[in-house]
Amino acid sequence: MLLRIQLQLVVLFLSYQIQFVTALLKADEEAATAGKFQVLRIVPQKQDELALLRTLYKVAQEFELDFWKAPTDIGAFVDVMVPPEFVNTFSDLLNKQRIQYNTIIEDVQSMIVQREKATGGRNHHAHKGNLSESVLLNQFKLFGKRMRDDASSTGTRNKAVFGFGDYHSYDEIVRWLEDVERFYPQMAQTFTIGTTYEGRSIRGIKIGSPISDTTKRIVWVDGGMHAREWASVHTALWFIEQLIVQYGVDPQITSYMDTLNFYFVPVANPDGFEYSRSDVNPQTRFWRKNRGAQVCKKDRWRRERCCGGVDLNRNFDFHWGETGSSSDMCSDIYQGAYAFSEPESRAIRDKMLSPELFGKVDAFLTLHTYSQMWIHPFNHERKSFPNDIEDLQEVGRRGVRALEQVYGTRYRFGTGADILYPSAGGSDDWAKSKAGVKYVYLLELRPGEEEWDGFLLDRRQLIPTGRETWEGVKVVIDAVMKRAKELQPWRVPVAVATTTAVAPLPQRPPPAVAVTPPASPPRAVLPDVPVQTVPATARLQNFVPSPSEFQQKSRRVDSSTDNSQQASTLRQALHMRLARLRQSQLEAKREFERNMQMKTNAAPQQQSSSPCFDRSPWCSGWIQSSPLICRTSSIYMRQDCAKSCGFCT
Repeated sequence: MLLRIQLQLVVLFLSYQIQFVTALLKADEEAATAGKFQVLRIVPQKQDELALLRTLYKVAQEFELDFWKAPTDIGAFVDVMVPPEFVNTFSDLLNKQRIQYNTIIEDVQSMIVQREKATGGRNHHAHKGNLSESVLLNQFKLFGKRMRDDASSTGTRNKAVFGFGDYHSYDEIVRWLEDVERFYPQMAQTFTIGTTYEGRSIRGIKIGSPISDTTKRIVWVDGGMHAREWASVHTALWFIEQLIVQYGVDPQITSYMDTLNFYFVPVANPDGFEYSRSDVNPQTRFWRKNRGAQVCKKDRWRRERCCGGVDLNRNFDFHWGETGSSSDMCSDIYQGAYAFSEPESRAIRDKMLSPELFGKVDAFLTLHTYSQMWIHPFNHERKSFPNDIEDLQEVGRRGVRALEQVYGTRYRFGTGADILYPSAGGSDDWAKSKAGVKYVYLLELRPGEEEWDGFLLDRRQLIPTGRETWEGVKVVIDAVMKRAKELQPWRVPVAVATTTAVAPLPQRPPPAVAVTPPASPPRAVLPDVPVQTVPATARLQNFVPSPSEFQQKSRRVDSSTDNSQQASTLRQALHMRLARLRQSQLEAKREFERNMQMKTNAAPQQQSSSPCFDRSPWCSGWIQSSPLICRTSSIYMRQDCAKSCGFCT
């Protein structure tokens, strides 16, 4: 099978070369017609079709294919952007293999101009009043709000004015952050966490009241780690706006600000972000990685190719380089030469492990697009969970429900490995396993998988995306507030007015208070731990050294001890802690799987005494667009689409 696929790829490339040379000789009008990037949606129906697509995915950079949605399963569609000189050849290959596909975007560059090119001025009111007030059109009104809702209904009280509902440059974003600090110095403070390859400062902003209080628990939010995911940047900025303008107005937001500190890095990849803005050419607009030194080499076809950049969400030190990443620097998922090889990933690591934040961060939220998924750790392999999986799932599911209640936008929930595909080296997994953060989530924002827009989110959807996501994120903040009350009961008011309609969290024993790391933080020695030698079953979550361990080390290491001795001591403590965690992690995983099996076995008895129905009106649409969704997302579908999936009778 593999040999046959490789032979097909050879024939495919030779055909591509012939077609490309021929295209150069065509008339101007034919060249103009052919010069369109297209996006094809492919649906593999058999295992050999899926195998061919997976092989193409692994060598996509050699054919300049851009997989917007990677091949994951039979019946699950794959979106791939094809360059103009390769469209006919690629289509012929699919036709010869009888693989189903549709062309969902005929001209990508035209859609970029239509959706994202800056206009002469902002007009938030352009779509107001277009929807009928008839009660027969309530569902259509909700859909209209979901697609077009804007900020005109509430306006803004923020003295630092920003054009929400549009896309902005990195310099404009930084200027707004500085304006927020200038107008609200008691609540906002900008910071810099590092410098990129091209010399840009990676800027962020701390929000809280008073801003001088450094003892509060912390919520971290970042966006724009992947350059082309502009909507994630806008959503992070929307969160900042809500905290600023609602402080002193909304009792819930006021309580958040008084109790917690929020750290935002809206654009975690400034170089890549600005490069993706530099041209409407699709290969530039859909750049994913950061920017770095260009390295030229010969590919397998003996062509000279120059490549650069690293997928930052494959560059963190958690099972780095194992699954869902590539060692080919021309690949969109290139993992880098080693973990934390890039200035952007190192900057996030250093900030998270600094004495200012280490041991205080209770929520780590990283925003991405697209697919409408709410993802929790771990993502490097299927059915892999941290010890506190029940807490993560409970809060995450309530966050999804709160988000969906705003406009009816549907989200899938689970680990990335289980509902998407395994990928190692992600920032979210690292935050959970190495930085010891309690609530860690990666949010894949609009549009959904079934929509054809991909990364080209219409600017009219930016504010609705921010609004609905903020409602889900507030559920996570409520959980952090509860945790803060357990750790610091004097901070949280006894009664707090809330606008988020969610059930209260169950009572749990308060966890141990994390302490400030010693002068030589754990990041100084983590690279010395050989990642490849750690068994795949090792779960490294919740690593927060206990006070007693720090006290023992401080007694053994006096002020005259050099850095190497201190690093050796801390490394030894890390290995000891890893050994203790391995067995507990395996036991937690087995216990979770036993509980899930017991629930599955008990389902027939429970169903016999309860009515069988679908909680969601969207079940038939989901099943039609993805026939295997009942099996691939069984936990979510059993809850919302029990009847349509046949889980009950």
